[in-house]
Amino acid sequence: MNSLRHHAPYIRHPESSRTVMSDAVIALVPLYFMSYFYYGSRVLFVGAFSALLCLACDWACNYLLYRRINFRDLSALVTGIIISMLMPPTIDFYVVAAACLFAILVTKAPFGGTGHNVFNPAAAGLAFATLCWSSKMFQYVQPLQKLPFTIDESVSILQGPTATLKLGGIPRLGLTELLLGNFPGTIGSTYTLIIFACLIYLIARNAAKWYLTLSYLIPVALLSAVNHPYGVDPLESIANEMFAGSLFFVSVYLLNDPVTTPKYRIARILYGFSAGLMTMFFRYNSPFELSAVFAILLMNALSPAFDCFCEWLMPKLQTATEKGGTNE
Repeated sequence: MNSLRHHAPYIRHPESSRTVMSDAVIALVPLYFMSYFYYGSRVLFVGAFSALLCLACDWACNYLLYRRINFRDLSALVTGIIISMLMPPTIDFYVVAAACLFAILVTKAPFGGTGHNVFNPAAAGLAFATLCWSSKMFQYVQPLQKLPFTIDESVSILQGPTATLKLGGIPRLGLTELLLGNFPGTIGSTYTLIIFACLIYLIARNAAKWYLTLSYLIPVALLSAVNHPYGVDPLESIANEMFAGSLFFVSVYLLNDPVTTPKYRIARILYGFSAGLMTMFFRYNSPFELSAVFAILLMNALSPAFDCFCEWLMPKLQTATEKGGTNE
């Protein structure tokens, strides 16, 4: 009898990298419709450019490194879409290109490609673009205007509400505006109602963990309620911090990356809670509005430590439980 040698994993499961990434694409595409409604066709070109460039870079790296090119692998496509979602509608295409190239060529390919990257590629690409072109990364426009393909002086540049929050101000956005994203912001990360619906879909498909997103949002809500500006209701402060920027989007799409998150549930809860704390710390102390991606990258580096802590803790809890049962 001849036996065939195959690589791990050896256990079949209905959920695979392809199905998870397919669900992520399905949960991201609806955000483009809302963005097109607010800003016109330019944002669609930005999204297509970002997604196709990440795919091309990923395939080129696999070819040059003598790896099998898997055309069913959609992880690079998801990376490109997320990068475009967190860019302003007025962004120059060379900034998008730089973020995509850094995400694939520096953050993903050198570590072994899909399933082996230590850091989230999209978060790394956005952090790189933020550090290099911070002035362009936070230039927003008023929604419900069709942007020209080439941004010129006729386009009025506005400040986003997250900059107002960072300076201790009050954006004074209504609940309807927060839910629909009808305020100056990024291409696809401000549409709270649609993102929430997509989160439900991802949880139902087991492509996202509800406790991971919740553990991230709890410290954000607590710190927002404690540090709310004078004369502002704590609930209004919480809503502004969570939904007036990209924080809720990050908690759904970046935090739930299956590669960079810990393996155990307790470790994931600690991971999400720590990411929420660091996001608020960076928001209050860093010079950038888009602080969540830096918190995600820091937690990516500490992800193995959370798993190690759980592996050390679980036998002790099991031993304590057995002793408690014996004493009874």
